[in-house]
Amino acid sequence: MVTWLAAVGCGALPLVTATPPARAQSDDGQAVPVDVPPGDEYADTDPSALTDFRSTLDPHGAWVDDPTYGTAWTPSQDEVGADFAPYDTAGQWDYVDGDYSWVSDYDWGWVCFHYGRWVHAGGLWLWIPGREYAPAWVQWLVAGDPTYLGWGPTPPAWGWSGGVAVGLGFAASEPWTFASGGGVFGPGLSSRVVTGSGAAALASRSRPYMRAQAGVAGRASLQPVMHGPPPALLGVDVRLIPHTRANAREQRARQLAHPSTAQPLGAHAPAPHVLRLPAR
Repeated sequence: MVTWLAAVGCGALPLVTATPPARAQSDDGQAVPVDVPPGDEYADTDPSALTDFRSTLDPHGAWVDDPTYGTAWTPSQDEVGADFAPYDTAGQWDYVDGDYSWVSDYDWGWVCFHYGRWVHAGGLWLWIPGREYAPAWVQWLVAGDPTYLGWGPTPPAWGWSGGVAVGLGFAASEPWTFASGGGVFGPGLSSRVVTGSGAAALASRSRPYMRAQAGVAGRASLQPVMHGPPPALLGVDVRLIPHTRANAREQRARQLAHPSTAQPLGAHAPAPHVLRLPAR
């Protein structure tokens, strides 16, 4: 994983301002207007990311004010346990419409594993709000013979200051999780994964898998949606993959992805807003 060298902190930030100004003025860097995306989509830095998911997240964790990432949410340790890690704990991989989709066991998982980014900071796993849907926001590694598949959370490219997205200018180094090709799919994944020093050893002899898509429907994103390798590359017959049953939470995640289906559920309409770039 590439780690950029310049790190820019956001300072002490207020928790949430739901509606940002039309244009922000800041000494931190240039303020760049972000237009409403064409078609039935949200920009990833749309400020509705701070508000549309709160009713789901509030009962299961706390909003924090991180000095680097600003407004973020962290799950309750009483609920997830001390060993929680995103895309590892309490869930499994499915393969739907030609891509890997993380199906979480948590009531709030349909939000935080399909929207936003995870980062480990200050001893906590923090969820950084984002408004673009993906089956999973992860990066992929492949280690050969026997084939192991590795994945890690895609690091955030922005934080939130006063309801405005602020570009970070660096990417945090995230831990990797591995499973053998034949053990990637199906329930009980947490009993088959390799983490910690074992994962680090596998990562050192792995190659990135980089089939990326630059946003939805050709629309540019701050970070591309990364697609995992075809199951055949792992020695897995796609016809034999055990699929999870469709559930209301996953359906809601997909409905919230598009304004046409999200607004009838109480979500905000896409809004012109500002992305503040880091100081050079």
